[in-house]
Amino acid sequence: MKLLVNDKRIEGAFNGPVTLAGALGTIQDSHVGPNEVIAHITIDGLPLTAERLSIWKDRPMDDFDEMLVATKSRGSFAAEALRMIAQRLRDESAPQRAQISEHLGQGRCQEAMESMFGYLQVWIAIQQNLAAATRLMDLETDSLEIFSQPGSPSPRVQSVAQYIDYLTEQLTRVKSAIEAGDLVLLGDIMEYEFPELTDTWSNILLQLADQFNPQE
Repeated sequence: MKLLVNDKRIEGAFNGPVTLAGALGTIQDSHVGPNEVIAHITIDGLPLTAERLSIWKDRPMDDFDEMLVATKSRGSFAAEALRMIAQRLRDESAPQRAQISEHLGQGRCQEAMESMFGYLQVWIAIQQNLAAATRLMDLETDSLEIFSQPGSPSPRVQSVAQYIDYLTEQLTRVKSAIEAGDLVLLGDIMEYEFPELTDTWSNILLQLADQFNPQE
């Protein structure tokens, strides 16, 4: 069994027979630094997905020929996740809002709700990615700060927590409008609140990404 961590071959990594799950624990403890995380694992040319891990975890390592492990710094890993979700927000938000508005304007309620479900998944992913990145960096959400107007002559430092509270408030309004069947209110929220929220959160995510792992 050949093991490479960041392209460096590791000899005698395991003491005796070990399962894949046990091997991963040993690699994490012995070959991943305190400020690093495992970013990617390939076994015999196949990415180790969650599904494959659940099937392979109890297999002995002798069943496999080669494992390639790549690590990243915590900051780099967290920043990459935030930049990816910021890009997704910029790419998907406006077209999805336009589709929702079109369905609402033409009275296609079922189609509007289906599009709304997809739209809300982006915002749920933002909340999940931000929480995961914060935990990875061993930070509290309340400690996060960004510049409210980064391009202005006198930008103000503001807590990210207040932006989270406002986003939560708007998502709650959307939920209430859907439950009440108030499509007029739903359309107004989509038209007047979420375009600015999209710009604001794209900026927040990118600023935090630069804080966690500045780009040169």
